[in-house]
Amino acid sequence: MKTFHQNPCESSRPIKKPKYYAYREGKAFIELKGRKHPISVLLDSSSNIFLMHENTARRREIPTEARDSRLKITTFDGETAPTRGICYTHPILIEIGANSHRSMISCEIVNAGRYDLIIPFGWWHDAHPLKNIADPRTWAFEEAKCHAHIEDKGVADMFEWDETVAYDEEAQYVGRIG
Repeated sequence: MKTFHQNPCESSRPIKKPKYYAYREGKAFIELKGRKHPISVLLDSSSNIFLMHENTARRREIPTEARDSRLKITTFDGETAPTRGICYTHPILIEIGANSHRSMISCEIVNAGRYDLIIPFGWWHDAHPLKNIADPRTWAFEEAKCHAHIEDKGVADMFEWDETVAYDEEAQYVGRIG
């Protein structure tokens, strides 16, 4: 009788292919000058900042600012994006989901592939918990859990952009307190 010794690093079972999940992509609106503009969005589980496609910002004439020095933006593979981290948007209002969740956001300007906006994991998973993630037509936000939920349409008009505050080394608070 022959005895076969199998290498412990080799498996006799067939190798399973990894399971690929569908991207969670859908539609949203950004509000500019009192008008809603439809945009395509990606809920990105590996992103930690909002990313807006440079063509969307240009086409929609979204106000942007440029930094004096580049912000280090790391891509999903750990590399630093060499041509990004200079421009970002002024605060803009996004409306998303079946319950028309509204929130102010600011985005880095990048080439975001086929999406107008990439939404980071922390926003849609922690700060603004999303229900019905599998079906973009029924996305809904648990308003009671949102940290910065905007219910009143007039709130967006309360924001004023002052670029001097962003560069003030002694600034401690930005926005309204109280």
